[in-house]
Amino acid sequence: MTATTNVDGTNTHRASDDDVLVRVTDLVKHFPVHSGSLRGTREHVHAVDGVSLTIRRGQTLGLVGETGCGKSTLARCVTRLLEPTSGTIEFDGQDVTKLSRRALQPFRRQVQMIFQDPFGSLNPRRRVGSIIADPLVIHGMSDGGDRKSRRRLVQETMELVGLNPEHYNRFPSEFSGGQRQRIGVARALILRPKLIVCDEPVSALDVSIQAQIINLLADLQKEFGLTYLFIAHDLSVVRHVSDDVAVMYLGTVIEQAGGSDLYNKSRHPYARALLSAVPIPDPATAHTRQRIILTGDVPSPISPPSGCRFHPRCPKNDGRLCVNDAPLLVPRLSDPPSHRAACHYPVGDDEVLASAIPSAALATPDELPTGGAT
Repeated sequence: MTATTNVDGTNTHRASDDDVLVRVTDLVKHFPVHSGSLRGTREHVHAVDGVSLTIRRGQTLGLVGETGCGKSTLARCVTRLLEPTSGTIEFDGQDVTKLSRRALQPFRRQVQMIFQDPFGSLNPRRRVGSIIADPLVIHGMSDGGDRKSRRRLVQETMELVGLNPEHYNRFPSEFSGGQRQRIGVARALILRPKLIVCDEPVSALDVSIQAQIINLLADLQKEFGLTYLFIAHDLSVVRHVSDDVAVMYLGTVIEQAGGSDLYNKSRHPYARALLSAVPIPDPATAHTRQRIILTGDVPSPISPPSGCRFHPRCPKNDGRLCVNDAPLLVPRLSDPPSHRAACHYPVGDDEVLASAIPSAALATPDELPTGGAT
């Protein structure tokens, strides 16, 4: 890890370039929408707003948050399926943000995606073998005259993901939901990429099938040294598969830490509220656990709140600093550099959030901290 000093005096800790595969810096993605006025003025949906994160080689970054917080949009920007409004995306040391379509071809061979819907992501009119072989054909990595070698590679990949190679000529409708998702995994794996974006790959599957797919992804990661960006709503699944976890809210990352750090001592009130909703299999523990119920609705991404975007729903909102000053994503409460939270009043280890009263609530304006409580 190396540290650089920003213009505001804070330190930003950067992982060494050797072990970072993806580095996203101040990424922004806005979608224009018509306001309906006669002037034709446009408003914008702030889908992703100033996100910075890194994904290390051979590791898994879990990305969690409520529906509509920008997880999938961020993933599509990282894979360059969407054009970012601003910011930079570095892949394997190369800035791919502004590359042309032709220049992106080598990048696309190294980045593949597993989609959420195992039914809608496969063409029902095509046979499984041709679906899995599509990336080879698109990227010109399979000679049309050498169909036997292409078929052999597809069947080997099918066997790797737990499918019967003899089912090469079957249609997707002849497979179960779990088997269809294995087909999606095989299609993503066929090029042997460096990064696979898993966009809620198990949310549409039964619990028992979810475990099989998760274990399959873990085995493939060990065998091929894959790097995953894993998007999910189920926090227990993310905890099981992720080395690091980033929590998004309304287009921004509000906390990022190693899996154990985030789950054991989350600092942001929103992250703490999310974790309180995770089911616990022990009835005695579940009965005594405090459930944090957030009030109010998620603000519109067209007109996000000033200051901290979570302040309209936050039990620690002081009405002044939280409203006017956007907190930096930095380590809080003597946490290590890898654990960062964007909160002026981070939650303590043993703090009961329901009874939280920020220290600034009794302070005069002159006594308020300017850079956020640490």
